[in-house]
Amino acid sequence: MSLAADFDLAGRDQWMELVEQVLRGVPFDKKLVRTTYDGIAVQPLYTGADHSGDAGLPGMAPFTRGSRLAGGAWQVRQAHSLQTGNQAVLDDVAGGADAIELHIDGETIWEELADLLDGVPPAVPIMLAPGSGAAVWPLVDLWDSWGLLRHETLGGFGLDPRDPAVTEALTYILRLGYPEVLVSTVNGAGLADQGATEAQELAGSLADAVAYLRACEQAGIDLAAAADKLEFRYAAGVDQFLTIAKLRAGRRLWARVTEACGIEAAAQRQHAVTAGAMMTRRDPWVNMIRTTVACFAAAAGGADAITVSPYDSALGVPDPLGLRIARNTQLLLREESHIDQVIDPSGGAYYIESLTDALAGAAWGLFQELEAGASLAPRIEATRLARGQDVATRRLPITGVSEFPDLDEPVVERLPAPIDPELRRLAEPFEALRDAADAAPSRPTAFLANLGPGAVYTARATFAANLLAAGGVDALFGEGFATPAEAAEAWASSGSSVAVMCSSDEMYQSHAAATVAALKEAGCGYVLLAGRPDEQWGADGYLYLGCDALEALGAIHERLGL
Repeated sequence: MSLAADFDLAGRDQWMELVEQVLRGVPFDKKLVRTTYDGIAVQPLYTGADHSGDAGLPGMAPFTRGSRLAGGAWQVRQAHSLQTGNQAVLDDVAGGADAIELHIDGETIWEELADLLDGVPPAVPIMLAPGSGAAVWPLVDLWDSWGLLRHETLGGFGLDPRDPAVTEALTYILRLGYPEVLVSTVNGAGLADQGATEAQELAGSLADAVAYLRACEQAGIDLAAAADKLEFRYAAGVDQFLTIAKLRAGRRLWARVTEACGIEAAAQRQHAVTAGAMMTRRDPWVNMIRTTVACFAAAAGGADAITVSPYDSALGVPDPLGLRIARNTQLLLREESHIDQVIDPSGGAYYIESLTDALAGAAWGLFQELEAGASLAPRIEATRLARGQDVATRRLPITGVSEFPDLDEPVVERLPAPIDPELRRLAEPFEALRDAADAAPSRPTAFLANLGPGAVYTARATFAANLLAAGGVDALFGEGFATPAEAAEAWASSGSSVAVMCSSDEMYQSHAAATVAALKEAGCGYVLLAGRPDEQWGADGYLYLGCDALEALGAIHERLGL
C-alpha cells in the first residue's frame, strides 16, 4: 500500500505558487534567499535537481565523502602552551585526549619542552602548532631522549609550507625514516581568523600547499612523499553547514591538485580547530555552545583531528575547568553521541551537496586567480569589513554580547596570555564599549521615556534596553507616561543625561514631537526615539532593527562622557 496514493504529486512550481501567495508581492529572492560572503545563494528549499554530480565513495578519490574507507574516531587533539603547564597536559592525556598540540612562542629550549611534557606517554602524538617552528629540533631531541624508535614516533612540526626550512626538515624526516611524523601545516584557520570566507580559506590553503609542492620538487623530493607529510588546518565555525561543506570541498580540491601534479589523488589530512574569531570575552559561557556546534560540524564533515578551544581562551590562560570542558565536548560527541560511527552523515542531502559544489567552484576559481598573481589580502580585508558591518547592525548577532547581554554577569578573570595579532574576534567592538562603560565611576544609564500603557511601549522598550546593554548602558524604565510633561519630569529626576522615547507608531503621531520638545526643555541634551528615523519628531537619533548599533552606542557613550 502506498501511503502517498491519495495525494497529488507536487513539484517546485506548485510550491512556488503557494509561497508567492504568502509573500504577497515581496520578491522571493529578497525575502527567502540569503547570500554567503562568497556570493553563494542559499535557497530555502533544495531538491535533487540542485545536485546532479556524483560525490563518490568514502575513502576513494575525490574523497568528498571522507578520507577513510571505513568509519573511525577522529583524533582528540587539545592545545597547550608553556603557560598552561605540565599538570594541565597530564590531565588532558589522562582524561582522554589522543594528542597534544603545543603553541610555543619565541626560542624554545629542550629543557622547557621536557618539563612541559614530563610524564606524557611516548605513544601520545606531540604536534607543534603553526608558528612553533623554534621547537622543531628540541622536539626531535625529546623524542630521542624518550628512546622512541623512529617508526614509533608520532607527531608533527607544523612548519609553514612557504618556510624555506620546510624542505630541510622534510629531507631529514624522509631520509631517517619517520613514517608517522608530519612536517608542514597549511594554516587555513589562520586566514579565517583574519576574516577570510570559506572559499578564501580553501583557495589560500591550496595556494600555500602548491607552493610547498613546488619547493619540494625543486629540492628533488618525491611529490607523493611530500604530500603525505602535509596537514591542512581549517576553522570550524557556528555555521555547521558551511563548516561541513568546506571540509568536504577541501578534500575534493586537494585530490584535484595532486592529480594535476602527476601523482595519485591524495587524501587530504584535515585538522579542524574551533574558530578563534567567534570566541567572546563577555558572557564566555556561551562559548561552550559555539564550540560544541563547531566540533559537531567538524566531525560530521570528516575531520581527521579536532581541537576545541576552552570557553575562556579569549580571556587568557584557560583554567582547569575550561580545559576539561573543551576536551569532554569532543569525548561526549564521540563516545556518547557516536558521531564517528556514521560516515559522511550529511552526504546525499541536497543542500549540503549543492553547498559543497558551490564552495569548491568558488574556491577553485579564486585559487586560479591567486596562481595568476592576484593577492588574497585585499579580498580578506573587504570580507572583514562586510562582516564587521553585519556585526555592527546585528544582522550577524553575537549572543551574550550584541544580543541578550547581561550587565550583571560575574567577572571572569584569567592570567594573561599572548595575543595573536592576526586574530580578529567579531565581538571586539562591542566588548570595547562594555569595557569603557565598566571603567566609568558608576554604571552609565539612559532613561526610557515610555509613552502609553505597557502593551503599547513594552516591545520597543525591551528592544532599546537590549541594545543599550550591548554598550554597557543600563536602561532606567519609566512607567508609561500619559503626557509629555510627565515624561520630562520623570527624566529630570532619573539622573541620566540621555533619554530614549519608546511607544507605538500611533502614539508617536500624537505625542512624539511634543515629548522630544518637553525633554529638551527640561535639559536633556540627547533624546533618542525607538523607531525608524523621521525628522518630524525632532529626535537626536533613532534606535531600530537594522540600525548601526555600534555607531548609535558610540554616540551615546560620547554624550555620557565615557
